[in-house]
Amino acid sequence: MQCPNGTYVRDGKGSSHLDCKDCPDGTNKTLFAGYRACVCLEKYARTDRFGPCQICLEEGINCSGKDYRSLKRGFYWSWNFRGANITNYREFVKNLKSENELIGSNTNYSGEIPQVFPCPRATNCNKSRDDLEVQCSKGYKGWLCSKCEKNYYSVLNYCVPCPETAWLFTELVAISLFCVIACIFLFRMCSVGYDRSDTTPLLLNTIISRGKIVLGFYQVVGEFFVSMHNINWTMALKFIGDFVSFIELNIFRIIVRPKCFNEKLQLNPKIEFMIGVAFPIILMFSSFLLYWIMIVRYKFKRNLTHASESVNVYKKKLKSKLLAIQVVMLFVTYQPICTTIFQMYPRACHTFCLDRQNTICMTLLRSDYDIYCKDLKTYHISAYLATVLYIIGFPVVLFLLLRNKAKGILSHGSPGPLFATDQGTERDLQSHMDDSSSQVASPVWMSFLCENYKPQFWYWEIIELTRKVAQTVLVTLLGWEHKLTVLVTIAISVLYLTLHARYMPMKSTFEQRLQMFSLTAILANVLVAAMDVPEEYGDGMSVAMIILNVLVIIIVAGKQLLLNPYYNIQMINQQVNVSARQIAGVWFVLRALLDFSSVHPNSPSL
Repeated sequence: MQCPNGTYVRDGKGSSHLDCKDCPDGTNKTLFAGYRACVCLEKYARTDRFGPCQICLEEGINCSGKDYRSLKRGFYWSWNFRGANITNYREFVKNLKSENELIGSNTNYSGEIPQVFPCPRATNCNKSRDDLEVQCSKGYKGWLCSKCEKNYYSVLNYCVPCPETAWLFTELVAISLFCVIACIFLFRMCSVGYDRSDTTPLLLNTIISRGKIVLGFYQVVGEFFVSMHNINWTMALKFIGDFVSFIELNIFRIIVRPKCFNEKLQLNPKIEFMIGVAFPIILMFSSFLLYWIMIVRYKFKRNLTHASESVNVYKKKLKSKLLAIQVVMLFVTYQPICTTIFQMYPRACHTFCLDRQNTICMTLLRSDYDIYCKDLKTYHISAYLATVLYIIGFPVVLFLLLRNKAKGILSHGSPGPLFATDQGTERDLQSHMDDSSSQVASPVWMSFLCENYKPQFWYWEIIELTRKVAQTVLVTLLGWEHKLTVLVTIAISVLYLTLHARYMPMKSTFEQRLQMFSLTAILANVLVAAMDVPEEYGDGMSVAMIILNVLVIIIVAGKQLLLNPYYNIQMINQQVNVSARQIAGVWFVLRALLDFSSVHPNSPSL
């Protein structure tokens, strides 16, 4: 006979109605129990076939229509800790699904059920066939399915297959050629300087002025792109991610593909930190060493040729050139290096407690979940020192250098306060900065920093440096999922947009509007990152974001190439002629090596 609804007999072994017991709490007592203690209510689950059911409202857990906890797609849990046993739990679930009287011995699970964590990108985490384990999507592995497998590399936190070897070598040659061109361009800039004899800015000046705006925009947006997990970057748009990595000149993202040559060549945040901290030191030491090598070489050459230029004059010119190169290279790499330093902060670690009692926890580095923070005490201390010496020290040193130069220029003109904005002082400062015959003519490094701005805003590039760091620091430390990141980043974006609109610091109307557009685009990126974009709108939103962010470089290129092409051709012929011959020489050498290797495949040059 059957027990009445809402009652049950344990193990299905009863001999009278007195053996029928009331179903425990959390069960549906309006239904026939069968060979269990009734079924659980909706959104309830149990760990004992004949025990009570507990409410199950945890995000990422599915209890609907089941008596047990299973995992939802897009979430992650780990059974690899003391007290949890996926094999026993799977046997319990199998027993619970059985509706016959052959109950067996696995009627309960006494172990731990792990905590559930959302995956940074939901599509990376799939369910197993029985919904009890996580299966990372193809190309992904590791904690929260956040790492790339072998023969895959990361673009915008997507793992894409490594290209063919031939393409890798082609890309390596292209990157090397790009670095050579950049060095030649930098050398030319520091050698030629800024020619202000014409009222129309030279092509070199224009490229540098607008290039700084583009660089500042994409260095911030590049950090946003990597951290935006709610935007679906479709396969066709991942190419743009590679493109942005090149534009922002973040060397740590440009050189991710050596991992495709060999798995051991993969960079992690610890290696990036060491490279980032060492780069300014190596740069300054190399400049110092090069300075004395060039001095010794010049003295030897002067003794042979009896050059009329004195050693002191040559020293002064050489110091100015090397200082300009250092300032430009440190300026370009400042934001990426700051990011590598912030990644090593203790606050950049994320604690995960595997069990529900929060007794078994592990603390991992947010930027690489393969790294345990308990082993990073030395890196934490080094990150604090690097913050004082570099993140704070570099802008302070630049400000003091610019302030002394601006004071020197103003001291030769009409007296006035350093931050004065009246037209008389502005004209004096502008005339002295433009006068190539002045004894206090602007050095190249100062022109590089101040070229975009009106004379009274000589310090504005320091503000831009702080803006780039302020807009990305919390994204690196906390991620977009933290409400403080969204609130502070929106406030910073609005603040700097308001400052630019209020003071209009740039000389060129076009560059002022370009900067306003770039700041507005950054604010739009922040607002999109703060939204919970529905999955059905993911593709459309990603397309809109790409169009918005690529517009900046399209506007600059269109302005430069389309509005006055004849002028640009003339400037290119005048200023890049020497550089073109140098680049052509490098290309012919590379081509000769490739041709020789193809004819002699066993030669060492291959």
